Amino acid sequence: MLIAAGTEIMPHPPLGLLSIAAVLREKKYEVSIKDYSGIKLSEEIITQDLEKANPDIVAISALTGPYITRGILISNVAKKLGKKVVWGGPHVTILPKLTLEHPAIDAVVIGEAEIAFPKLVDFLRGKAPCPDGVGVKNAEGNIVLAPPSHEFANLDALPLPAWDMLENIDRYFPYKKHNSVIIAATRGCMYKCGFCHNANKDVREYGGPYRNLSAPRVLKEFEFIRSLASKHIDRMDIGGDLLFSHEPYVKKFAQDIIDCGIKVKWTAASTVVGLPEQQIDAVAKAGCESITIGIESGSPRIQQILGKPIDFEKARRVTKKMRSHGVLVTCTYMIGHPTETWEEVQMTLNYMKTIPSDQNLLQFYRPFPGTPYYDVLIRQNKITPPEKLEDCATFGVLGYEVNMTEIPTKKLLALYYRINLYEQIKYLLNLERFYFRNGMYEHFSETIANNRFTYKLKEFIISKKM
Repeated sequence: MLIAAGTEIMPHPPLGLLSIAAVLREKKYEVSIKDYSGIKLSEEIITQDLEKANPDIVAISALTGPYITRGILISNVAKKLGKKVVWGGPHVTILPKLTLEHPAIDAVVIGEAEIAFPKLVDFLRGKAPCPDGVGVKNAEGNIVLAPPSHEFANLDALPLPAWDMLENIDRYFPYKKHNSVIIAATRGCMYKCGFCHNANKDVREYGGPYRNLSAPRVLKEFEFIRSLASKHIDRMDIGGDLLFSHEPYVKKFAQDIIDCGIKVKWTAASTVVGLPEQQIDAVAKAGCESITIGIESGSPRIQQILGKPIDFEKARRVTKKMRSHGVLVTCTYMIGHPTETWEEVQMTLNYMKTIPSDQNLLQFYRPFPGTPYYDVLIRQNKITPPEKLEDCATFGVLGYEVNMTEIPTKKLLALYYRINLYEQIKYLLNLERFYFRNGMYEHFSETIANNRFTYKLKEFIISKKM
């Protein structure tokens, strides 16, 4: 049984588990999925579900942060019922040993799971040797971490994710019209930004190289999901850390969507380098209606530290041209980089004023284990590393920022919240205009109550109760 711990705030389709379930089914394993996202959990609910399904192995996917507490609750119930418990996902990949030290967890999958997990199932059933890409407890209870696997999935060759195995697919699509479905179209990232988990050594070794789905495969998955749902779906959130990375892929992706004749709107993420100006018309014609572009800083020095310096003038041109096609553009930034000065923070804020985006999303670094920035914080004695799995439940949550600069924390946070108040109000107005222009009236009214800020606030309140 594959279980997504999720949070109780809202339902979110367990994309990784859907892919693993499809692979297991294709290999003739008996498998079921339980998604607890958007549901208030209790030991009674979990016990009832596990007793009904009666699996021998319970596999749990959890991200770093509030998901952890719910994952532990599920694991404890499963162990009481005599199940083998396996954890996987991004959190496990960066902290496999800490995760496996929990008494209710028997094994972990480190990195990509489609190839490693079926082999781990056979190992746990005593039918095969321990595979690469996993961690286990041996007969003496000692932790053994296997080396990375050298086999990684061909994304286009994977079976379609098992959306048909979900109990109620319509709960992921809240609107009567114009719902969007998330398609996991990429793995990994080409860059090694200090604040990102993709820069982690284990993530890169166990997770494999950067890869993209082809446009025909994305559309095939979209049509499959749409055929299962009773709600109206006409949009895709082509998920992943980075869809557009180099011109040949952008050009082919856009042209393939245009050639297929399917009228579908979509959103994606890109770098400035990954979105060539000469391809913008084709990208817009192919249905792109929203795009996120990572800029990170207005300081050339910080850009060099991150390893992906951009042409600031080109970013302005790209943003302006995308918006001329009616595309909603978000540019992302971060303050609080190691050694960042007050002057460099001002450079970022000044640059934000010159770029014609719909949203300037300004982040303050929140510690995530396994990132280079996190290692800096440990060296500076500004954070205490987690000693047990439970300690990881508040990472990444609003209000848990840590200052890596020499700028006074109070001064930096005051600036951060003031700028974000202005930028989020501006974005909300632009977003509402976008929704109204596209006839997305349910989105228009619902976004007032449920937006990025209110989601983060709910997450913060829940984390305080833990």
